[in-house]
Amino acid sequence: MLRRLLLTLVVLAVLAGGAVVAAPVVDAGLRTAAEERVAAELVGSTGAAGAVDVSIRGGWFVPQAVRGQYDDVRVVARDVPAGDVVLSEVDARLTGVVLPLRQVLRGRIERVEVSRATSTALLTYSEVNAVLAQRDVPLGVPLTVSPDGDALRVTGSARVFGQQVSLSAEVDLTVDAGVDGSTVKAVPRQLDSGSALLDRLSRSVLGGLRDQLAFDVPLGPLPLSQQLTGVAVRADGLALSTTGSTIVVGS
Repeated sequence: MLRRLLLTLVVLAVLAGGAVVAAPVVDAGLRTAAEERVAAELVGSTGAAGAVDVSIRGGWFVPQAVRGQYDDVRVVARDVPAGDVVLSEVDARLTGVVLPLRQVLRGRIERVEVSRATSTALLTYSEVNAVLAQRDVPLGVPLTVSPDGDALRVTGSARVFGQQVSLSAEVDLTVDAGVDGSTVKAVPRQLDSGSALLDRLSRSVLGGLRDQLAFDVPLGPLPLSQQLTGVAVRADGLALSTTGSTIVVGS
């Protein structure tokens, strides 16, 4: 298919104005064809239910293809599963991508090696809330975000001395990266409540109530063999930072 596309592009370009026009037209056509092929392969390897877009950056594409190495590639995949949650978008930057030319010409990507990749993945609050709803003691939903989008608040309730007390607290977020998956951990700060009852409770009791508002969001293996390195609060969800090296896509 790619060979036929190349021939067609050459003919069209020559008719349009000769070699000066042909070179960039052919180069752009081959770049687009390669991007579409790699994107199709990544749909299968990432399990993405949404669109996958690939952008091969840098200068002329043909010299990169002949060398079989691409210095800068961007991949944006949507609706990517990660265990029991779905990442609404994964925006990855890949460097040192090794893809032999013969695979591109055959139109079948068998193996891609990536020396390093970094990405930002968006985990929406609806996904987090679905995890919290499955807890033995569900937490209040939805989670609320501060107006400037830099703090996350969780709500819940507890029965104390026969009185039902509403609890809420902003949480500190950390990540725990593992081989088979990662976890986002939320640890509440000082409790907030409209009840003066909290003022009369001992520190140990308050600590236990605060622990009730703590929660974990487990993530399965991340796409492109990434490891979770950080998390930040955004208005539309949790932004997960990831990184990886010596990544192999394919068999």
